Amino acid sequence: MAKFSGKKRRDVAIPQASTSDIAFLLLLFFMVTTVFVQEKKFWVERDRWPLAESIERIPRNHTSTIYIMRDETILLDDIPTRIESSEDVFVSQTLIRKKAEDSELIVCFRTDRDTKYGVISDVIRQLQDANALVVAFETQPLLKK
Repeated sequence: MAKFSGKKRRDVAIPQASTSDIAFLLLLFFMVTTVFVQEKKFWVERDRWPLAESIERIPRNHTSTIYIMRDETILLDDIPTRIESSEDVFVSQTLIRKKAEDSELIVCFRTDRDTKYGVISDVIRQLQDANALVVAFETQPLLKK
């Protein structure tokens, strides 16, 4: 019987010389293109937040944060403002624009424990005017004894 001597298959080798260069370039690419956004810290003292009995996490990609200080200064997404009278509409106009851009907008309140409720009520009234009805009040968790 005759043996067929077919073509011998050659092992296909992938050149490994440039693998480290490619890995380095990928690492450099992701380091350059990644953006980390840090949450800015303001004058609302966290240990003075009201206490909460139940906690639920809020997704941060659809939020707009309103900081209300003791001196009635209001920061809407890091933009300082004051509500001098009930006719001030800065908050409602800004939130109408944000609500048009993002229909799943959640407005988060961060207030000091000693903030007067009248200021919070004025801001809530402007939220109603802007039809931003999904509101979350950020609080300090109630410590279990």
